[in-house]
Amino acid sequence: MASAFDEDREIRDGLSVLPAEGRAQLERVLEWPQEKRDELLRRIVGRTDLTHFASLVSMADTSDEVRLRLLRALRDLDT
Repeated sequence: MASAFDEDREIRDGLSVLPAEGRAQLERVLEWPQEKRDELLRRIVGRTDLTHFASLVSMADTSDEVRLRLLRALRDLDT
């Protein structure tokens, strides 16, 4: 069975294509309270330049486990 670290490799690989500032911004947003993330998503719906960002935030909001795995992967990339 793969370890949690191995399971997050795909997540890290996907996030590694983002520039460092983009990763930092995503990390900050994922740490916001749910209500604030919901408001952000309402404001960026339909903006084609933010489609991928909105998808990542929406994916993170599916469960706390997903959000925490994304945060861990972002932090692993910065170390």
